[in-house]
Amino acid sequence: MTAKTSREGRILYNTRFECWEIWDAYSRPAVVQCGESFEMKVGDAFLPCRIELDSDWVVYFHSTRFHLHPSVSYWIRV
Repeated sequence: MTAKTSREGRILYNTRFECWEIWDAYSRPAVVQCGESFEMKVGDAFLPCRIELDSDWVVYFHSTRFHLHPSVSYWIRV
């Protein structure tokens, strides 16, 4: 059995297209879609989460909602 390979990168907000993009994990930026799951770095740990668009962009960690700030980049693992 082979281990799943993960890539680390960042999500950054693209103000021109009003969407979040994954940078550094792939050869070029990838748009993040609603409902997409990945792991976000919180402190020293990567926690599984899902991104959604409400009135603002949010990620859900189990039952906890976290609002994303467009001027901040977040470390993720995909």
